[in-house]
Amino acid sequence: MWKNKPLRSFWLILLVWYTEARAQNALLTINEAALIAGSVSVTPGGYNYDPGLLSLLTNIMVKGNGDLVSGTNGTLPLTKFTATYVKGTTVGNTIALNTTTNQSLTSELLSALRLTGGPFTVKYEAPNLAATAWEAGTYSNTLAYSLASINVGASVTPAQATMTVVVDPLIKESSAPGNIALVVNDLKYFRNTTLEVYNAFQLRHTVPVQVGLAANTAQLAFANGYTGVADPQTTVGKIQVQMTGSAVRLTTTSQQLVANALVPVGNKTNFSTRVFIDPSDLKTAFINKGNYTTTVTLQGVNASGQAATYNKVLNLAVTVNDLSEFNLFTTALTLPFQTAADYKNGITKDLSNHLQVSKTTPYDISVKAQAADFITTGSAATLPVSILELSAADGQTDVNTISALSTTDQLLVSGAFPAVDRYFNIRYRIPPSRTQYLINKPAGTYTAVLNYTLTAH
Repeated sequence: MWKNKPLRSFWLILLVWYTEARAQNALLTINEAALIAGSVSVTPGGYNYDPGLLSLLTNIMVKGNGDLVSGTNGTLPLTKFTATYVKGTTVGNTIALNTTTNQSLTSELLSALRLTGGPFTVKYEAPNLAATAWEAGTYSNTLAYSLASINVGASVTPAQATMTVVVDPLIKESSAPGNIALVVNDLKYFRNTTLEVYNAFQLRHTVPVQVGLAANTAQLAFANGYTGVADPQTTVGKIQVQMTGSAVRLTTTSQQLVANALVPVGNKTNFSTRVFIDPSDLKTAFINKGNYTTTVTLQGVNASGQAATYNKVLNLAVTVNDLSEFNLFTTALTLPFQTAADYKNGITKDLSNHLQVSKTTPYDISVKAQAADFITTGSAATLPVSILELSAADGQTDVNTISALSTTDQLLVSGAFPAVDRYFNIRYRIPPSRTQYLINKPAGTYTAVLNYTLTAH
């Protein structure tokens, strides 16, 4: 019976609007970029205002249900954050969130725009990150939304939204440390003045920081020394480092220099590393001219255990310049011939600490007479300077014997090792074999001038 009846069909279309239940929740992430920018914001949707049948002087109100709480790191005051109503190009009040008073996001704005009820967004912001110590963790609490108005059936949804702030654990470089350069350009550093340099840097961190330093080699590489000088094989332990506590000698194992730098307001901490060599270590391990180098690793780790680290490799160089100083003590010497025994046995005079040498390369000391003869006033008589012999005084080493002084430089000391404030005891002698040159000479004082010269070997 249905065969001759026309069949009609229709489509049933079901329209479903889906709103993410948590879209209105606010998630602010405070990371390095945010700390550098100085503020962070997020503008979630999912809010809706329904004006109902009647609404007059409607205000959307918000109040925190408590400060933001972390399970491990305490709380963040809700007053650090602001909220702003945004609907298209219309922007309402920006208010500082609090936990005590309902505050209006809109004032009378919605009353004037009654017919445009519907979805809106809220911009949440931490506008001044530099005013707070942001410690790593996840902090959250809820915000209560409500209406203040004369209305029938008006509402705002959601009535409650969650605000979450995630502070990333980080230790980052804000101001970089420089390479470490110690320059020995004065002999005072070998004597009584500590050679030191301060290396300043700044870390941006959201966790408590321990700072350590380690050398990447046990021995300093040596280069640009004096020709023929062997590598002194200086160990890094001759260099000391210090920050907040006692100084420690550098090793290949990281040593703690700062135990626990707490997270400060603004999240930036200034550090300064003192790197130094005391005079005794400098004298024993860096006496040779040249460059002594290695690299060190500056390390920052989280003192509270969360995953955050900082590592920076720096060049460390100690440069010892070619330095020299030469002093002659006792600038006048008398060899008196007064008795027959003096003529028979000759005269010897030792001068203790006569020459003082400081030099950072191997060196020679030469000596010569300015003129070929001793001369005297009031007479034309002379004595040849070759009658004078120079040698080491008893107990002195590394001094050659000059058997006959002349006007040509002769090496009294040859190829001596670098040293600071080394003294030489020198013997002046006219031996018995040469007293004959004094016989039949007019009595008087005969003088000659000797020139000592310090040169690199």
